[in-house]
Amino acid sequence: MKNSILDKMKCAIFDMDGTILDSMPMWHTIADTYLESIGKNPREDLWDNVKRLNMIETARYFIDEYDVKKSIEEIGIEVKDLIMKFYGYTLQLKDGARDFLEELNRRKIPCVLATATERSCTIACMKRLGCDKYFKEIITCLDLNTSKSSPLIFEESARRCGAKPEEAVVFEDALHALRTAHKAGFKTCRSEER
Repeated sequence: MKNSILDKMKCAIFDMDGTILDSMPMWHTIADTYLESIGKNPREDLWDNVKRLNMIETARYFIDEYDVKKSIEEIGIEVKDLIMKFYGYTLQLKDGARDFLEELNRRKIPCVLATATERSCTIACMKRLGCDKYFKEIITCLDLNTSKSSPLIFEESARRCGAKPEEAVVFEDALHALRTAHKAGFKTCRSEER
């Protein structure tokens, strides 16, 4: 990113998963990991079949397709615990993320973490990695009862930094979220997967 853009930026809004955190491989294999943990052998097409499902739909899929003898609630709790372990103990920052956050902080550009990930996982991970100090605010989609198909999380992030959308840059890896932010008047920067 050119210095001229940094000089004009009044707010940097970061997605977490796949943008500053190298967590997408975990998300692509979490269903396999869960099924293996309960003695089931996942099929090769598992990710393709669950990637667009929410937790309840995924639990129902496990029950129907893998004969998991647990309730939807039990599966949800066990999967959530497994995910929390990754955020709390394993996941790492993407290359260059810490350096860039430090540079923004050095320039006194306020940063907001705007994520669809649950708050407890987000806080645990950012504290463990020592990155919570870089963010003025951490906002989750659940906090606002929204998704990144709506610009609300980006607008609220900018507002909390006293910035207008055109004064903020949204750093994201998800194309649909980038489109949402762009349509709302934000500058955008796409993070690429490794």
